[in-house]
This record gives sequence, C-alpha cells and structure tokens, in this order.
Amino acid sequence: MDNTLSLVPILVLLLMTNEVLSLKCYQCNSTLDHNCQEYFNHNNPYSPLEAEECTMYDAKYCIKVTGLWGGIVGTHRFCSARDLGDQCQDMRFPDHSRKYRGCIYTCGADGCNGAPASLASLTTLAYTIVSSFLVLALRR
Repeated sequence: MDNTLSLVPILVLLLMTNEVLSLKCYQCNSTLDHNCQEYFNHNNPYSPLEAEECTMYDAKYCIKVTGLWGGIVGTHRFCSARDLGDQCQDMRFPDHSRKYRGCIYTCGADGCNGAPASLASLTTLAYTIVSSFLVLALRR
C-alpha cells in the first residue's frame, strides 16, 4: 500500500507536465470567422475566441499573419514549430493601383498572437505615416 501512495505524486506530476509544456495560441481564419479580425479585444469576456492548445508537433510559436488571400484582406492565427520572425511587405498588383501590406508576427507565449495592438503594429503604423509624409513632401 505504501508503494502505491508514493506513485501518486509522480502520476500527478506527469499529468501536469502536458499542460505546462503545451503552448496555447489563438487559431482562427478571418475568412471563416468574423471574430478573427486583425485587432480584437482578447480580454472581452463575451468574445468567442480563446487561445487553444497547439496540437501540432513541437509547436513553440504563435503566429499572426495579415494580408490578402483570394482578393480578400484577412488575418490568420496559428501555431508553428518555426520562428517566422516579424516582418511586413508591401504588395502591388498590376491590375490596379492599390497597395496592400502583408505582415507576419511571431511570439512564443500563451495567447500572444491575439494582442489588439502590439508594439510591432504601432511601429509599422508610425513607419507608414512618416513614409507617407516624406513621399508627399518629395512630390512638391
């Protein structure tokens, strides 16, 4: 009986290990779920979106990608085993003069890909505003 009781703490630790080691990310696609916008308040108690446990092998990162898919501007959030970095790129299409900005944001903490306005987004916004003013100033 004593041997059985000494196994209980070990069993509890083993069961908790999976929970501790599992990364939780927001996993959604704005073309399928209107709640998965680029910016959303993940602290809103009425929001149906919650960070979910990553089921893919060796998931270490949460990813948020914004861009254009099939002519629709949207956002995708998912788990990844690879660090995709933080980067943005402007995209132009030959059939019209609009410019689109696609961005990838990578982070490694639970639910980190759902922040409403990350520092990277604010930096991108500041860069865009300054660049726009420079372009306008140079045209004059």
